[in-house]
Amino acid sequence: MSASEVFENSRKILGRIGIATVYRNLRILLDDGWLTVVSLPGEPNRYEKAGKGHHHHFVCHGCQRVFEVAVCASDLRRMTPSGFQMERHEVVLWGRCAECAE
Repeated sequence: MSASEVFENSRKILGRIGIATVYRNLRILLDDGWLTVVSLPGEPNRYEKAGKGHHHHFVCHGCQRVFEVAVCASDLRRMTPSGFQMERHEVVLWGRCAECAE
């Protein structure tokens, strides 16, 4: 979820809460290793539970939700130029979720 999504969901449960409180607590959870940042091109940072292991994301153009994708593209090392060493990769899929595609 993005900080604004955390803020909106927190307001539904707690009533009054400030956005600064949300950011402060996100920072604490990041520093303590409970959360990790998900950076997607053209999107605000999102946060997810740490320790999930390697995965990718699908961003829906219709509802703006972000979904986890467990499957990884195979053999990306073939795309690495000769003599280079790939250390990690990120893949983001863009389109419409099943609900928005109807």
